[in-house]
Amino acid sequence: MSGAEGKRVCAVTGPGGFVGGYLIPVLEARGWQTLPMGRAAADFSDPEALAGWLARHGVTDIVHLAAESNPAGGDTRAFYETNAFLTERLLQAAATAGLPGRFLLVSATSVYGDSGAAPQREDGPKRPPNHYGASKLLAEVIAGWYRDRLDITIARPSNCMGAGQNPRYLVPKLVRAFAERAPEIAMGDTAIARDFVDIRDAADILARALEAPARSLEAINVSSGRATPIAEILDTLTRLSGHAPEIRRDERFIRKGDMRFQACDTARARSLGHVPRHDLANTLGWMLDAATRSVPEPVERRLP
Repeated sequence: MSGAEGKRVCAVTGPGGFVGGYLIPVLEARGWQTLPMGRAAADFSDPEALAGWLARHGVTDIVHLAAESNPAGGDTRAFYETNAFLTERLLQAAATAGLPGRFLLVSATSVYGDSGAAPQREDGPKRPPNHYGASKLLAEVIAGWYRDRLDITIARPSNCMGAGQNPRYLVPKLVRAFAERAPEIAMGDTAIARDFVDIRDAADILARALEAPARSLEAINVSSGRATPIAEILDTLTRLSGHAPEIRRDERFIRKGDMRFQACDTARARSLGHVPRHDLANTLGWMLDAATRSVPEPVERRLP
């Protein structure tokens, strides 16, 4: 095996992000040598330079987390440039370098779009509702072109949540509002239900996916398996905090392209030994405690 002293060396793109911050310690605890692969370390514009970087550092495996995921819409061109075309350059580099281990491409369950009553399986239809989901699906299509040269697993996280998450996302923004005891919260449709997964459970699934036997796992959902309405999150935060702000519906925060219902099947994660350890109340309680102990900036009172 290549890598320093025969150890598996996993390069992690987007190492400073929310998921990377939780995944890297999990990998290291499982015996991996991790190598942060941020823009300051490697030239992502040049596949040949990237291939040289991978070879010089003895990289055996890659977890590709880097992505554009602005929840408020973001720059459409940036979605495709970062999520699809940057991914293609990294795949080219990995193939040129002869990556011996796994290329774990972290996509998103947004590629599915709305699911029916049954949880969405990995081999189910793909109907992304917006440019973010479409850019992730394009990355998956491009990855398929490299399966003859690379061992590729596509991981599709649903809505990860946890302490330390950027407050521009809905759940940490709500948690901050409850921690600051905001008297009123104006937001969109609270009947929308999504699959929310604790970041600690997500990191466990990702680590297990990286370690699955060679060429045994084409895709895996990183999810809880349950659709949770936004209204349930609000009710749980009210119970945990003892604070009941006025929740006022505002049509301006209902975005075109929002998914209304999604739950994702977790059978593949369970087959790898994953056991969920954090339910909704546990996760929100953890986040609320962290937000209460911090000294946050004033929360935005209007939430999407």
